[in-house]
Amino acid sequence: MRRLPFFLLCSISASSACVSPAQLEKGPSPSWSAPSLEHVVSVRDGRTGERIGFEEMLDRLSEADAVFLGETHIDETTHRVELATYEGLLARRDGRVVLAMEMFERDVQPALDAYLSGSIDEPAFLSQARPWSNYRTAYRPLIELAKARQRPVVASNFPSTLRRTVSSEGLAALDPKVRALAPAELLANTPAYWRRVDNAVRGHASMMGPPPAAGDPRLTDTQSLWDNSMGESCALALRAHQGHAVLHVNGGFHSEYWDGTARQFQLRAPDARIATVAVIPAANPTAEEIGGAPVADFVVFAEERAQDVNEGQYAVFVPRKLEYKLHVPPQATASAPVPLLIWLADEGETVDDAFALWKARLGDLCAIAVIEAPYRELQDDLVAGGRWYWPGSFPEDISALREGIERAWAFVLRHQPVDPARVCLAGEGTGATVASAVALLSSQLEARALAFDPRRFASIKDFPLPLPESRGDQPAPKKSLRVSVREADAAWWSGELAEYRGVGFDADLAPRAGDAWSAEIDRENAVRAALGLASRDVATDAPRAHVRVDGPRAKSWARRLVDARSRRDGSRVALLEGSTDAAGSTEIALAVRASDFAQAGRLPQCPGSFGGTTIVVLPGDLAPEEAEAWRALEKADPLSKASRFHRLVLAEASGERTLPVVLAELVAKKRTNVLVVPATWCADGPTMRALQRSAREFEDRMTLQWRPGLGGLEGP
Repeated sequence: MRRLPFFLLCSISASSACVSPAQLEKGPSPSWSAPSLEHVVSVRDGRTGERIGFEEMLDRLSEADAVFLGETHIDETTHRVELATYEGLLARRDGRVVLAMEMFERDVQPALDAYLSGSIDEPAFLSQARPWSNYRTAYRPLIELAKARQRPVVASNFPSTLRRTVSSEGLAALDPKVRALAPAELLANTPAYWRRVDNAVRGHASMMGPPPAAGDPRLTDTQSLWDNSMGESCALALRAHQGHAVLHVNGGFHSEYWDGTARQFQLRAPDARIATVAVIPAANPTAEEIGGAPVADFVVFAEERAQDVNEGQYAVFVPRKLEYKLHVPPQATASAPVPLLIWLADEGETVDDAFALWKARLGDLCAIAVIEAPYRELQDDLVAGGRWYWPGSFPEDISALREGIERAWAFVLRHQPVDPARVCLAGEGTGATVASAVALLSSQLEARALAFDPRRFASIKDFPLPLPESRGDQPAPKKSLRVSVREADAAWWSGELAEYRGVGFDADLAPRAGDAWSAEIDRENAVRAALGLASRDVATDAPRAHVRVDGPRAKSWARRLVDARSRRDGSRVALLEGSTDAAGSTEIALAVRASDFAQAGRLPQCPGSFGGTTIVVLPGDLAPEEAEAWRALEKADPLSKASRFHRLVLAEASGERTLPVVLAELVAKKRTNVLVVPATWCADGPTMRALQRSAREFEDRMTLQWRPGLGGLEGP
């Protein structure tokens, strides 16, 4: 699984920032040093995929007239690769290397030259050169090495001060005094390049003005100005420094597929030999493989360890687990493999509840892997439910989930009797949004994906689509996506899925249940169809019943009641929220009685390695005979009979034995691990918060855990 940001990284000092890998590796390294470069990078021949050594790459790069090194701007290991590449080329070409950089614009060339020659000091240089915010940790080592070796550096990018004028009026509108800062002419980028550009920014197209007319070369587009300026700068540098090579450092997009800046250079220097390098951050560089159409002559996978400043923050990467519950039918064998359902529950639902639901529905027929959402979040009812992603980290969260789900899928296929041709990835709510994004973006996972009522999905448009030409000769994975949405969301998803089909991905809208009495059976049958299983038939004229639910927990727990009732008597049962009309339907009451929990194993045990106390809080309006039944149950204590480490204690919502009174008694007895459960089917958030407030004085001295009711305990 991809590593996730964990805490802020302190700034690297100015003196250490310019220390080269070679210098660090002479003798013992300080404990704060980064690992040697050879241990955190893995190099591939970009055309064949062959693994080669870093030194071999440098040998081959030294034969080129121009090297375009594509980077991720904020990755620490990438910047170390750049410095090592510059050092290696200087050594192999007897110092005859011109460094050119996207990070400086053409109009600051005088300040750059003055600093390299020693005419101005560093503070003056920085005040004039408009360096990027991460200059000190990312690009200063390159400049300092050039200064120490007295080597030229070219500021290659188009001046931002001129961009608006040229974009709106063209080169002819420039004042003659600054005309030389722009390219002599603007040459068109390729249609394939613009297709990738538009795909990369498809989620923000509305902010970028009307789409270009057919055939428009887009010469004054910002991307074109950058590429033309950088390509021309490298060609001029090669011409001005005979016998030298040019090493240009740029964002990876500008030189991928030998296009953009690399192509603009080649148009101006057609006889020059060029080489391109794509540096790609990866969690585990040695395990990465190249697939699809080649993107560069060399691909360097660089271990993600730390990031430079980005939007005011630094970051480091640490490993993190993605957990899941797995069920495999005992009758499954290698000769009789079963399908696999990978389920992603909605935000707030627990993995245990989702697992119990699908195991009850399909546990005899298929393997079931229920992925647990990576972020734990306390819900309004005090349950620690899961959250899949946050708005500010949606791309990173989805990328990590994609890799984690791929790894879970691969592990199950390697070790369990599962049919790889019958895999369904499905989810509900925000889990459906994740399932949709993973199905779209994964180049490995082969599955039929189902998304039921996706929520908070707008940021999916921030992902570029997997263009078919990027696959090269690699076959497309066998996968599909069916999305079932509310009427209000149908137009958005219809447009989005049309884009998916435009790049060859089998995706469409699926019909949604016509009424609440069909919703659960239709959803189950959609999953069955994706797994290649027979549908579960319930007569359309079957008796109707319903359960009134309020909130996600009640809905999650009631689903198992609905399924059990439907299987038992063939009825159609609906989960109704709000004031939905239920004419002609019988309501199923959601209530709990003490007698329901006399059997061993029915009452919830307090979690913990050494057990604990389950406190059942009786409501104030409980009938006297039911209150007496609960007191008899407390005396019999089925929990302690099942385990000497657990016990049952009653508290009252009002009266003499309120929750604080009972907690004080337990503290006196040194019993500090407690699960608090109201004696109702499912309490709402305000009820649970009120109980929590009443127990606040004990939070520091006890481990208090909460369950909003005794529903959801109706068996496996």
